[in-house]
Amino acid sequence: MKQITPYPVLAGEVTMTVREVRLDDVALSYGIVSEQDHTIALHLLDREDWSVVRLALDVQAPRHELDTGPWYSLAFLATSSERRTNTHSAVKLMMGQPGQWTGDVELHRDDHFDRVQISGRLVATVEDVPGRVIATVDQPWIVDLRARVATRRDSVQTRWVNFTDDPELVWCKTDPWAVTTTDEAATLNLNSAFDGLRGILESIKAADRPMREALGAQIAVDMWATLFNEAAHHVEGHEWPDGWRGQVLRRMLPDLFPQHSPDDALREIVNRGVGGIQTRVLHAAAKQARMPRSLGSFIRSLQNTGLDDE
Repeated sequence: MKQITPYPVLAGEVTMTVREVRLDDVALSYGIVSEQDHTIALHLLDREDWSVVRLALDVQAPRHELDTGPWYSLAFLATSSERRTNTHSAVKLMMGQPGQWTGDVELHRDDHFDRVQISGRLVATVEDVPGRVIATVDQPWIVDLRARVATRRDSVQTRWVNFTDDPELVWCKTDPWAVTTTDEAATLNLNSAFDGLRGILESIKAADRPMREALGAQIAVDMWATLFNEAAHHVEGHEWPDGWRGQVLRRMLPDLFPQHSPDDALREIVNRGVGGIQTRVLHAAAKQARMPRSLGSFIRSLQNTGLDDE
């Protein structure tokens, strides 16, 4: 949902693509660009003493809306920001065909340290007021200076580990699973010493499928609820947290507050507090884990087993 504004804005999506990446004016392999994750990995390239990286951007907005809307003097500003260094900049792109803009964004190595977000906003004169934002890029890009490959560090990692042998998990050595987090990643730890857990989760037997799916769904519910609560505690003011925390909130908030825009939903968790929305959190976690379907299959399998035993 779009954020409510007191003036007309675009209803359609504004998309941004990266056409080319140049490092000190040398074109880089497109393998460092992940279209799916909107991430560009630059760290640990063959040369680490680079000075400037230049991103060639293409932006597209719904032309039919622009042609019929009550705005004029359109301009698109590509923005780059990094929370770690508190760096913010903007550059105006050139309009080619109506609804299309192209241009370059430059990042200087001395100005950045970790992860730079590349986004943008479309501004126009609306109701005789210049410079009003009528649209923003739906999915920003991340330039990751600390990753080797173009994958997001906000993804959830999974690993089997004996909790008894791990200093950070020995305190919960009798638990079947546990979720741990850092600023860079979240990890689902599965206890290899828990009797029967690995056998069920890795079983390929058709008879074990309902139990495997139900158990996997329960693990996923616990994981998503834990990740949401941890991410919500890192909300500062009404700003979205960086990395995987922001991704978790953006993914789950529509299920917590389906009638709200993402920004309004974020304000709800700030205003209500994490403790006041746990029923909604569990509901959203169950939807992410597909719990109703998995649990339903498991219950039906138990019912069928009972009929066979009679």
